[in-house]
Amino acid sequence: MVSKDLATLYGRVALVVFAFAFVAAIVAGPLFQKAGLGRSVTAAQETPAPEIIRVKATPVVGGRG
Repeated sequence: MVSKDLATLYGRVALVVFAFAFVAAIVAGPLFQKAGLGRSVTAAQETPAPEIIRVKATPVVGGRG
């Protein structure tokens, strides 16, 4: 019975900590953006794909002999 009570207590503590972190993240997000610490969006630089070199293979006439 004691282990069940401890599991319940730890579960409740974990939920409180998770809820606090969740609310803190929601509140802190806009504050960080206003302070200039938010994610900066930069334009993606496209690099051209390397050109594939195609070689025409010729059949080998004859074999080892």
